[in-house]
Formats: sequence, structure tokens, C-alpha cells
Amino acid sequence: MNQFTPEAAERWNRIPGWAQQKILDNVFCTKCAGAIPMALKTARMRDKELILRGKCKYCGHDVCRVVEAETE
Repeated sequence: MNQFTPEAAERWNRIPGWAQQKILDNVFCTKCAGAIPMALKTARMRDKELILRGKCKYCGHDVCRVVEAETE
């Protein structure tokens, strides 16, 4: 089950579904040495950046994706 902080859930839900999928489908895995799809596990905010953590869908290695702050 996904574990999101309340702030991260609010930020993630503001991203359109098509963009969420694009973000999750293009994460760099150091073990596979390429862009892979991610199985999302957790999300939290660091300042104004959304930090997504999960597992590589190919090899199971831990991966992370940073979604930069929104422009205002």
C-alpha cells in the first residue's frame, strides 16, 4: 500500500493522471542503468519538492524520483 504524507498526497493529486503515469514510467534505476517504470511506495515533501520512492519494476532495486516545485 502506498504511504503518502498528507502534504505529499495533496501535491500528487494536483498532478493530472496522464502526467502521474509519465512520471512513474520514467525513473532512473542505477542497477538497470536506464529509465524504468517504478512501483510507487512512499511520497513525502522536502521543502517544495515531492519525493517519490519505490521499487524498479524490473529488478526490484530501490528508486527515487523528485518532482520539482510548482512555479507560481
